[in-house]
Amino acid sequence: MQRSIPHVAAGLAALAIAVTPAVAAAAPASAATAASCSDRYQVGSTKVVPDEHGQSAMSIKQYWSPSCQENFAYAYVWQSFRDSHPGAFTIVVGEIWVHSPGVETNPVANSAVDTRQAELWSPGFYGPGRCTYATGTLAWGSYDSDGKTDQRCG
Repeated sequence: MQRSIPHVAAGLAALAIAVTPAVAAAAPASAATAASCSDRYQVGSTKVVPDEHGQSAMSIKQYWSPSCQENFAYAYVWQSFRDSHPGAFTIVVGEIWVHSPGVETNPVANSAVDTRQAELWSPGFYGPGRCTYATGTLAWGSYDSDGKTDQRCG
């Protein structure tokens, strides 16, 4: 899908502003990071998003940590994409909380703008009794590609 980076950034900013009041009231703050939750493991399937030529560009995964009781979203930008796209790109990754069908918020997200890094983790999101999925966007030039994992209820 072809979109401009400013369009993508504006959309993400609008989403963050729109959901912040609901999330602040509904979701406890997280002090955990993926690194501090060493027992984390992948739950659900891996979503692979393509580049503008249909080649694999980024993998999106969701992880669960029993000791931290939190979900994490993870994105990995494939080496083949980094080799064939020499410029900087933007990665956005986050957890989506499904309150009920059609009612979702984005309580935690992380981004790396104008980067060449391969990996990005979201902050943790308290997961027991909640349905969540990981989402990610990779944007470069005038293109972006996004995807989400399967929903997990825990």
